Amino acid sequence: MEQIKKIHYNIPQLEVSLVRAQLSTCIWGRGTGKTEGPGAEFIARNAMEMPGSLGGIVSITYDKLLNMIIPALQVGWLRLGYKENVHYWIRKSPPESLKIRDCYRQPSTNTHIIKWFNGSAQLLISIDRISISNGASLAYIYADEVKFFPREKFKEVFLTLRGQAHLYGDQSCCESLLLTTDQPTPGMPGDWIYDIESESNKEIPQFILAIQKEIFDLKEEYKKVSKRRKSQIDKEIDRYLDDINTLRVGLNFVSRASTVDNVHALGIKVIENLKDTLTQFEFAQSVLNIKPNKPENSFYHLLEDDKHGYYAPNNEFIDGLTGRTEKDCRFDGDLVWELPLELGCDYNAAINWVTIGQEKDSSYDIVNSLFVLKPKKIKDLVAIFDRYYTYKKKVNNTVLYNYDHTAVGEDAKSDISFADEWITELTKKGWNVMANYIGQSSSHRSRFYLWQQVLAGDQNLKPFRINRGNNIDLLISLKATVTKKDRKGDFQKDKSSELKKTIAPQHATHGGEALDCLVWSKYRPMMSGNNSYLLATSM
Repeated sequence: MEQIKKIHYNIPQLEVSLVRAQLSTCIWGRGTGKTEGPGAEFIARNAMEMPGSLGGIVSITYDKLLNMIIPALQVGWLRLGYKENVHYWIRKSPPESLKIRDCYRQPSTNTHIIKWFNGSAQLLISIDRISISNGASLAYIYADEVKFFPREKFKEVFLTLRGQAHLYGDQSCCESLLLTTDQPTPGMPGDWIYDIESESNKEIPQFILAIQKEIFDLKEEYKKVSKRRKSQIDKEIDRYLDDINTLRVGLNFVSRASTVDNVHALGIKVIENLKDTLTQFEFAQSVLNIKPNKPENSFYHLLEDDKHGYYAPNNEFIDGLTGRTEKDCRFDGDLVWELPLELGCDYNAAINWVTIGQEKDSSYDIVNSLFVLKPKKIKDLVAIFDRYYTYKKKVNNTVLYNYDHTAVGEDAKSDISFADEWITELTKKGWNVMANYIGQSSSHRSRFYLWQQVLAGDQNLKPFRINRGNNIDLLISLKATVTKKDRKGDFQKDKSSELKKTIAPQHATHGGEALDCLVWSKYRPMMSGNNSYLLATSM
């Protein structure tokens, strides 16, 4: 007798599995099993029900796809009974002896696909390598962490959902789309999922669940009845399945879940620990899944993703990887190894930031940003920076450390300043540090006007660009930074987010402060007609 393997699903996972709309969106808190639950099942079921089909898996960056999303999918596939190098092969060809057929429009190389034993495959796509999807015709798409996806970029991938209806068009899973994410914060590129939510259907999913309950009852009855009745039940179930398939076509279903929905799997202790370690904002957003408010009066109001942002993965290096590899500077295609790294920092008990720039022939690029949360300190951040740029250091070990008067104050843990600690720790790691003191920190009004000139594209200034793949949290911080009026009625940057436990430190204004220091040190001299980094600090 065949042994049935029981699999635990939490209620949201079960609901999504049963409804299985043609467009499904899961806005779930952390720890709810988005990827290894709905994501893994969506891929496996579509691969099995449409043999020989070509689908797609999409991530914000290719390194996250390899190091985070695929491993999580594999956990879910193993739970479903599918094993690597037995049922599927990642970025390599299956053994020729298995004689596995090609999928629909099989790519000429296996570098960017997962191949299954029945001929199905998934194209591995990332927003920072959107060209992988060029010319593709996909039967379905799974996109994970869509809160990071700019609408226009994802639209390019979405338009590949076409071309296989002549093979599988009678099935609702053909041209299906699954989006998973936790709650987008204010200013995130993927807040367009709220538009999808506003247009979602709340009634038809309930009809489908009711029909699924009828099917369940029939299957229970099937165990106890005569052969003749079993034949009748088979026909009834087939009719119900046809009805469900019809209802699923074109259905837009949005599922919301908090971490509490997965308490049976996680345990109450995990949720208690999350409440103790996260800020109120993080807990409300990423655990309880409460929708945040949208900011107004942005300080960096001219910052535009498409105009100032870019993606630059080192495709040649990434494609040569054979396993999980911790990300470092070799992943970055925009890094000029012969040029020094320019740093701007912010110092705080809750978080320490460093923003990293390089001046190139045609632009000034923010190539990366890093931070550490308390209890970690500057020493820990320098260690992370050094580990990330270890290979770069072998080619050019010079860093230009820019700092203002806020870095000269004493660190609470010792009698040395923040600047002294940065310079000392970098030097210990073998970096050649060029220290650039820019004097008194500039006023918010001065910075605001400078940013306007920089972001507006003043012809006398070198174009400003920011690597979107390496600065996700920094961009959230910038877009969430707003202005307010001071006691004199003059406007200034609203830094109250730095004091609120309801705001995650990496999404408060600290990141912008670090970037302000770097941009001021670079662009203020240009405004004065002085191209050296030694500058006057008033406007």
